[in-house]
This record gives sequence, C-alpha cells and structure tokens, in this order.
Amino acid sequence: MKKVNAFMYAITIIICLISIFPFYWLINTSLQPPDQLFNLPPNLYPKTNVFIAYAQYIAKSDILLWMKNTLIVGIIVTIFSTGLGLPAAYSLSRFRYKLKTLFIFIVLFTQMMSASFLCIPIYIIFSNIKFTNSLATLMVIYTCTTLPISVWFAKGFFDGIPVELEDSARIDGCNTFDVLVRILIPLIRPGIIATGTWVFIVVWDEYLFAYTMIERNTLWTNSVGLASYIGQYSTPWNEIMTGAVLVTLPVVLLFMYFQKYLVSGLTAGSVKG
Repeated sequence: MKKVNAFMYAITIIICLISIFPFYWLINTSLQPPDQLFNLPPNLYPKTNVFIAYAQYIAKSDILLWMKNTLIVGIIVTIFSTGLGLPAAYSLSRFRYKLKTLFIFIVLFTQMMSASFLCIPIYIIFSNIKFTNSLATLMVIYTCTTLPISVWFAKGFFDGIPVELEDSARIDGCNTFDVLVRILIPLIRPGIIATGTWVFIVVWDEYLFAYTMIERNTLWTNSVGLASYIGQYSTPWNEIMTGAVLVTLPVVLLFMYFQKYLVSGLTAGSVKG
C-alpha cells in the first residue's frame, strides 16, 4: 500500500511539474535579453531583476491601456450576459410552451458556429450602420456570443432547485418576479459567479472580433495589443512574454479567488435535485 501511495504521489508531482513548466518558461523568457532568447543550451534561470524589467516594460508600453480597455468591456459584458441569461434560463427551466425544444436547440446550435464564420457578416453589418471602431461594438458582440452559453449554464442551476420551494413562496404571496429575485437567485449564487467568471475570461482572451472591429490603437484590447508586437522580420518575444505574464496574472488571481464558487457552481448544475 505504501508503495502504491508513493507511486501515486510521484505521478502527481510529475504531472504538476509538467503543468507548471509552461508558466515558468513564460516568465523565464520574459526576463531574458533579446540576444539570449535563442541560446543553446537555453538559459534556465533569468539574470534580470523581475521588478525592474516589468516596471520598465510597463513604463514604455501601452499594456495598462490595453488591460483597462479589456477590463471595461469584460465587466460590462459579464453584467449584461449574466443578467439577461438568468430570466431566460428560468423560463426554459420552469415554463412549458410551444417551440421550447426548438429554442433550446437554437441556443446550443449558436455555440457550434465558429467565430471566423460569423466575423465577416457581423463586420459588414456593423460597417453599414457605422458601428465599428468602438468598445461598445465589442460589448454588443461579446454579449450576443456569450449569452447562449450563459442561458444554458444558468438553466442547469435552476433545474437543480426543487420546484416545491417556489410553490411555498407563492403560497406566502410571492409573484414570479419575487420568486426569482428573492428565492432562486440567492440559491444559485455560486452558479452565477461561475457563469460570470467564465464570460469574463472569454472576453479577456478574445482576439478575432477585437482585431476585426477595432482599428484605433487606443482602443486595442489585450490580445490585439500583444499581437501587434509580431513583425514581418523580427518579433520581440521577451516583450510579448512580459505582456502575456501581466495579462495572465489578473485571470489567475480571479480564478484563485472564485475557485470555490466555480467548483460548487459547476457541480451544482450537473445534478437535478
């Protein structure tokens, strides 16, 4: 038994090291001078002071502006996508009406369509109505693209709540709106946090629509800003990696803070009570 446990611990440690290594290499590359990026054998330990290197990068780049733009879009989209998804999910979970199955199929079908398939038609439509080159453009697109999956996630959480709770609330005089706001939403708070976190991460990492719809560099988001470093003849990989570390850090902290809600929320919607 002890040998089996030791073997399992060893396998676990190896898997953890393999998982962590890309992040270590990301940070290590970000701290390497440009003339040492492709040394053989590679430099396994950075010799540059991490605080000085990152402070210099922040001072000379627009990374804070890109992160601010992405943060604004991410917060607004998370609020609208999650907020609009809740009543729609409640309707699908509790009410019976014609074409309900078709509507659920359409919700799922929208997630099967590639962003590259939608990008050109959306760009043509938005160009015709002069609604490009704005953060509001991205807010509308991201809300529409993340809303279906928000509805589907929230529906699973509502399905896990016994209908008897609503019946008891209605006996006490609550209407449908009161039941949703006062009874159900507090109960599925972990699910709401899990859904909102997922929406925010999707927006934080999105590239195609941001690259297509935004031309002004003052409105660039994280992904577009980092991609702008890629040149025709040379690419400053250390600067790209530095920016990638700074962009990844908020998402990692967000996940660590909401980890318990994510785990409980995702499992709560998987079993119907």
